[in-house]
Amino acid sequence: VTLVVFITLVNLRGVRESGAVFAGPTYLFIFAMLALVVVGCFRYFTTGDMIPTPAADQLHFDGSIGEISQGGLTGFAVIWLLMRAFAAGCTALTGVEAISNGIPAFKSPESKNAAKTLTWMAAVMVVLVLGTGYLAYKINAHPSPDETLVSLMTRHTFGTGIFYYFVQAATAAILILAANTGYADFPRLASLLAADRYLPRQFANRGDKLVYSNGIVILAILSLVLIVIFGGQEQAMLPLYALGVFLSFTLSQSGMIIHWLRARKVEEARERIIKEEE
Repeated sequence: VTLVVFITLVNLRGVRESGAVFAGPTYLFIFAMLALVVVGCFRYFTTGDMIPTPAADQLHFDGSIGEISQGGLTGFAVIWLLMRAFAAGCTALTGVEAISNGIPAFKSPESKNAAKTLTWMAAVMVVLVLGTGYLAYKINAHPSPDETLVSLMTRHTFGTGIFYYFVQAATAAILILAANTGYADFPRLASLLAADRYLPRQFANRGDKLVYSNGIVILAILSLVLIVIFGGQEQAMLPLYALGVFLSFTLSQSGMIIHWLRARKVEEARERIIKEEE
């Protein structure tokens, strides 16, 4: 609750101020994970150092996967596994909707700057996801109910010194600040809907700091209510998170595709008219 209130106050201070506060932890996290991948791979290829395979009772697997593997892969099982892999992999795409919904906040030319940001985000995402996955596979790291995979890989690579705690702190900070995606998108998206009379017009009003303070405050209140209802148990709220994230970036990306198709038709029609005139 304290962290939500803190993020709310920072966003009420303005877009520039919130960006300055939240940029630092983001860069630190990227640096920490890149260092983990590079140093971990270097150690593996120079020393062949691996994590011993844990005992069978320490491994944590989904029982449904085991049942499918024992019974053979039927057509339904293949479809189920593909859907599960797609759903798990798409969690890495969270944040795509933040850029597409927040294009008006970019400097002019907004669309080009948003496209550059999206490209950089995709590049960083691919490097970190593939890098950490490759390192986990090579050093034989297994997830555990008692320790996160990042913690295990960092402890194996750097020991339990200061850099270990630096990586853990950077990971915690980026997970906390991930909540800012909602603050960056919801108020602006609500203002656009309010301008088209799909939401109360108060959502379209800007505050003293030129931010949509009504949307920010409403979002904070709803977030606090959910946290209190679920007792702060993130595992209990994950289904809501998954539903919200998948719905939001599916709608945003679908809207971008529809816009692109319409714009392409308009451009083709314009070129056809120019050729006819010539």
